[in-house]
Amino acid sequence: MPANDSTEQLIKQIDSYLHDKHRRYAIAIEGAWGSGKTRFLEKKVAPHLKNENIDLVRISMFGISSADDLYERIAMALIHLSDRSKRAQSAIGTIGSNLGRLAREMVARAGFPLNISVSMQSVICLMLQKKHFLVFDDVERRSKEGDDLALFGAANDLVEGMGAKVLFVTNSLSSDEADSTREFDRNVREKLVWKIYRFEPSPATLAKDILAVGSRPVDDVDVSDAIVAGAEASGCVNARAMIRAEHLIHKLCDLEALRDKAVAPQNRFDALRDAVNFALLTCMGEAPSRPERETSAAWPSPEALEYEHNVELYGRYTDFPEIGKAFAPSGHLAKDALEQGFRSYIDRRYPNNADTLEIMKIADKLRFVYSLDDEEVDPLAKRFYEVAPKADFSIACLRDALAVYFSLSDLGYDCPFTLSEFAEFCKRAVAVNPDNALDRLSGPEFFLDERQENRELVSKLQQCAQKQLRERASKLLPVSMEHELTGKDLASRLEEAAKWDVLALLEADPKLIVATFCGGHAEDQERLRILFVHLGRTSPGTGKASAAIAEWVSEIKHELEESHVMTRTGNMRKRWFLDNLGELSSRLADRETAS
Repeated sequence: MPANDSTEQLIKQIDSYLHDKHRRYAIAIEGAWGSGKTRFLEKKVAPHLKNENIDLVRISMFGISSADDLYERIAMALIHLSDRSKRAQSAIGTIGSNLGRLAREMVARAGFPLNISVSMQSVICLMLQKKHFLVFDDVERRSKEGDDLALFGAANDLVEGMGAKVLFVTNSLSSDEADSTREFDRNVREKLVWKIYRFEPSPATLAKDILAVGSRPVDDVDVSDAIVAGAEASGCVNARAMIRAEHLIHKLCDLEALRDKAVAPQNRFDALRDAVNFALLTCMGEAPSRPERETSAAWPSPEALEYEHNVELYGRYTDFPEIGKAFAPSGHLAKDALEQGFRSYIDRRYPNNADTLEIMKIADKLRFVYSLDDEEVDPLAKRFYEVAPKADFSIACLRDALAVYFSLSDLGYDCPFTLSEFAEFCKRAVAVNPDNALDRLSGPEFFLDERQENRELVSKLQQCAQKQLRERASKLLPVSMEHELTGKDLASRLEEAAKWDVLALLEADPKLIVATFCGGHAEDQERLRILFVHLGRTSPGTGKASAAIAEWVSEIKHELEESHVMTRTGNMRKRWFLDNLGELSSRLADRETAS
């Protein structure tokens, strides 16, 4: 039984069978559900045979229960292909009452006269020609109450009696299913089918046939290669999944971000590859999920390495949430959202910084360390120990940097710098963009690694980011009467400062807040008022912090009560603002009492 046939080899095997004029037997194609067997026959085999003047006649056995059903399906398929030759018209005219109502209507609609009644078997014998290649598809989907013995008799008569060339198409059988196959399947396999060919297309083959066709080209990125690379990364051999993903993948290929020459071509290629991988995994029902680690899986066991790989994949997948949204049951993803998501993913995962890319490449290789020799790992370790101390890498590869450091440590490499020194290198990367760094460090990919040293280092880096953000907040404030700000500007500063250090709000002069409110337009007044509404819904400190904020709010309320607003609608907003400040003061007082 030939195995692992490529599609081209399979076409050659079919050619060989069709040109065998001396022996009467059938062949079969067996492949996984959804692997694209029918599509392969219709899109590849049929056009190929047409060039040799052979017609592929596909007959679905879905719901068939008797030999008459089978013969009728064959007749309908042959009528569909008929060129109204005299032989075809003669055969069709003899079908008569043997056809079902629907079939009779189809024949009549085709313009053929119906005369006498003879057996359907005789009709098929009249219509069947040497150029016809019968393909029975959906074999496993015939009626469960069908007459298997009669069906086998009909199939046997076609092959051995009429000399027809016949191909059976079926899903792969598991070992359990093979033991419980129905009589028709067993008889066909044992008595009619001489050769069974496995249909096992590679991800690359399917991707080239389905996905890499009709994509908008990009000058400096090979879109087809990126699509194929994404398919190979997903391991997808399910044609149905690829067809489902096809529309989104073509939208990805049409993005302007993919053509942005300000981004290195390799980075755009890699981002497209990842997006295709995510889309296919989602359509296969295998969207990355948060992995669970086996407590007994000590690094560098295969289980631990697989876990590391899944952590990385999950982190990347969550960095491009638009892919999952596109396939949600009620999801419609606008092109602008996809464009922004793609750019954001490139920014997070594929920055142009050379050292960042270097660390990412090292991390990618070390994820498969179980397949490497020391001679292959040594240069990776040497290069990492050269790059890390420069601290020129970005937060995009922070997770990779930690993974490489601890992986090399577990392998027993002598690191030229201490863990504390390595932490300082990472802190320098965090300080460049603390907001983004804190967001990343709070993500699941950093905490799925349960090494104690890793947890402690991540905690230190979080504290570093928070400290940087508090310092930034302190620079936003104080603001006093000397500052000329709109209500929107002042509200933005207060909001940003409160996010990282609520006590920084105390640096804002209450008189300035009230003066800005009273002198502002409607949108400025509302922006300031809504800020304090939101502040009341959050938790602005406890104990002494709560008391200090409460006193500050009371000062603002007092200043506002004494102020004057020139417009009627402005006075309306002033009354609302006073009510909001009163509610906030009450909440803070209750919180102070409770503490």
